[in-house]
Amino acid sequence: MLLVLAGAPGRAAADDGSWYEGPRGRARVIHLSVAAGFGAAFLVSETAAKPALAPDTCRWCDPPGLDKSIRDALVWDDYDEARSLSNLTGYVAVPALGLGLTAAASLVADDASWGRLIDDTVPILETVTISQVVTQIAKFSVGRARPLVRFRDVVDPDDQDNNLSFYSGHSALAFGVTVSAGMVARCNNSSMEPVIWGVGLPLSFATAYLRIAADKHYFTDVLTGSVVGVVAGLTIPRLMRSDLDVAIVPSSNGVTLAGSF
Repeated sequence: MLLVLAGAPGRAAADDGSWYEGPRGRARVIHLSVAAGFGAAFLVSETAAKPALAPDTCRWCDPPGLDKSIRDALVWDDYDEARSLSNLTGYVAVPALGLGLTAAASLVADDASWGRLIDDTVPILETVTISQVVTQIAKFSVGRARPLVRFRDVVDPDDQDNNLSFYSGHSALAFGVTVSAGMVARCNNSSMEPVIWGVGLPLSFATAYLRIAADKHYFTDVLTGSVVGVVAGLTIPRLMRSDLDVAIVPSSNGVTLAGSF
């Protein structure tokens, strides 16, 4: 199956009434509920449910040669510093950039309103929350030992994160925020788009690198997380738009999912 989604600039007509009224308003309420629901599920999986969900022993314990060689080449002696920096770039800098610039562009737009702000920022929040829940499912299911556990002696054996290496949630979050914010900016013909791509992508790559340097993830962990973030960022903002038109049509390879927005 070939996926084809073609985008065209422009937005639907401005709202009449409150942001939650009418068909577009109801769609906003639904998407806000989706983001909140997945966000709550992620928080529960990281707190109350984590002792029951996190594997006590590794199911995937030893890395392949490629992962080990890249780990040996990139890991820092001061892995705590690398971990702190990865938290700063992945959890603070990238979200602040993507959401901040998107919100700023919405608030200064000619049709600035609560509805416009929600339309532009909620797709980013949905990208983050949905992709992070998928990441949690993968981590709990695969049970891969972190390189820190495999190669270092200073590890707490009771740490619930010991076997949650695959795949990198930091990488998925960073690339998800950057790509989804870039897609929203492109759909809106926003002047913020070059800044989002130009600053967000280097920060996202830095986050992925720092997770290896911190001995928290292998190369395949951050690669997979990055791909998940990019795919989520490319698809979820498009599905948020109320004027998305999708059809299945025949093609030489079978069928094609074609759409316009």
